[in-house]
Amino acid sequence: MNARFLKSVCLTFTLGLLTLAPAMAQETAPSPAKEALAKKLQADMIVPGVALAEGVSEITGVAISPLLGMSAIGAWKYYETQPALRHRLPWYCHPYAWGTGLALIGLCFLKDFLGAAAPALVKKPLDFAELFEDKASALVASTAFVPLVALAMAQVQRIPTQALEGLPAPGLAMLPMTAGLEAVLHTPWLTVPLSIFAFAAVWLSSHALNVLIALSPFGIVDAGLKLTKLGLLTLVTGSAALIPVTPIPALLVCFTLILIGLLLAGWSFRLTLFGTLMGRDFLLNKRAQKADLDRGVRGFLARRTGGVPVRTLGWLRLEEGAPTAHFVYRPWLLLPEKKVPVSSQEMILCRGLLHPTVAQRGDATTRPRHALILLPRYRRLEEAIAQRFGCQEVMDSTLMRGFKAMRHWLTTMLSPSTWGKADPARLPG
Repeated sequence: MNARFLKSVCLTFTLGLLTLAPAMAQETAPSPAKEALAKKLQADMIVPGVALAEGVSEITGVAISPLLGMSAIGAWKYYETQPALRHRLPWYCHPYAWGTGLALIGLCFLKDFLGAAAPALVKKPLDFAELFEDKASALVASTAFVPLVALAMAQVQRIPTQALEGLPAPGLAMLPMTAGLEAVLHTPWLTVPLSIFAFAAVWLSSHALNVLIALSPFGIVDAGLKLTKLGLLTLVTGSAALIPVTPIPALLVCFTLILIGLLLAGWSFRLTLFGTLMGRDFLLNKRAQKADLDRGVRGFLARRTGGVPVRTLGWLRLEEGAPTAHFVYRPWLLLPEKKVPVSSQEMILCRGLLHPTVAQRGDATTRPRHALILLPRYRRLEEAIAQRFGCQEVMDSTLMRGFKAMRHWLTTMLSPSTWGKADPARLPG
């Protein structure tokens, strides 16, 4: 009886194993997709700093040209992802996002191509419009693109892999030399602010080139500045292509550009502010009224004065009880207010084609030195400004005098009333 019982138990155990073995094998055997994912992740983590290099390269490239960078990255990731998984991609990877961006880039290219033969009065308003487009694209990138890349770096995983499988980071072990880097990358509250800070530093310097393009009256200078931006973008893209081999070139290029951006942050910020306010008044045709002069006149320093950098934004005001006017400004627009005295005895006002300028001159034989560039909104108020601040004289700038002389010559030559008439001063006798 015991023998029969043991045989029954053994038979039941054997049948149970035969029944559960396929199911256990099915559960434990890795699927081909998971094996491919594991191999891909292991290949990505062989070289230290791959995730950091990819993220920093994307941030730096988009900072140089926000609209072009986001559109190119979105289109590339869209076509690199399997069609069944494209709905998991971030917003900028969908065709409506990068398609619209590439269409706007095409319009900008068409403007540059056709604008080369157009006069400056036709092309410059479009350059200023592109200036504001770059600001809007940078705002979108800094709030809806850079944080996503920073979060992807915090997971030590690239966005394409993340979208491909929709899985959390596998937790693969990294080399000891990258332990500190791993700790930093796994901290989103640190990577996101640092990424936005680096983006802002590079974008300010890049946007300063756009301001110079909009302000430059020479086509050859425009072409050189645009080639400079294209060269920087090509350098970042080329170094990023070497990341599967080694991330060192990409890290060196990006960190160098970030360092240069930090060193030029003050100059770039002032130039960006200068181009923004001048372009806004120019495009919107803003006009100030005489009542607005009670607050003072707003403008930028034309040269370094009293240790204050050139193109610092401020107000020229008359303080109560003060014998002279003062230039009042706030460093970085947020710090406490500071003042620089401006002597009214040497002050003259110059009319300009686009904006008036406050200059200083010791006597009538001395050449005026520009001191303050006023906003275009103060055109046609030169006499009122000069009277309020006690300027010695109101005169036309060199460019304004040349423009008036050319207009007078054209009016004289093209006026029908002068046809067939000789100049009495040139008649003989």
